[in-house]
Amino acid sequence: MARDGKLVVRPDSGDPADIICGVNSRLPQDKLGSFTVEQRKGAIELLWDEFGGTVNEQGFKVLDSHVGLIYGDSMNYERIQDICVRLASKGFATTNLVFGIGSFSYQYQTRDTFGFAMKATNVVIDGEEKAIFKDPKTDDGLKKSLKGRIVVAQSSDGLVAFDEQPHAPSAANLLETVWKDGKFIKEYTFDEVRNNAGFASA
Repeated sequence: MARDGKLVVRPDSGDPADIICGVNSRLPQDKLGSFTVEQRKGAIELLWDEFGGTVNEQGFKVLDSHVGLIYGDSMNYERIQDICVRLASKGFATTNLVFGIGSFSYQYQTRDTFGFAMKATNVVIDGEEKAIFKDPKTDDGLKKSLKGRIVVAQSSDGLVAFDEQPHAPSAANLLETVWKDGKFIKEYTFDEVRNNAGFASA
């Protein structure tokens, strides 16, 4: 709060309207029993609880200028309109967040189309390695990542990835260090990348 800047929060996978506005903005009180307090409130209200803010001339709550929210996952006109209506019903200004419009509203070719994602799975803190992973509570499991030091091995079905090296098969790990501590360890030509991906050189 003492910094001269703004922290913009980007929520994770799930129903965007529920994540931003909370399920209590669409469900009656008697239907909320299976949801956590956080799920009931939604991201905007949770930020308000933590950082506070002001009330504008129209009577809507505006988050402190040090924090905000952005959401660009699976956005279209109807969903944005629904979110704005639900926020207003809770007394929050729609200026608390910024919407991004990407492939969902255009050609809908995404990293998920090809099952591709890049995520951190291992860190070193004070000299000790720690396995980390992504497993959004609001997701259906599609975006759960591997964890720890990853092994990629050749199998009869092609390349297969395994998490946490001690539990991986004894087959040789095909992963190579390419970038470390700000320096290239190994460089590839564009033709090598194409060949590794199964494309013949032009």
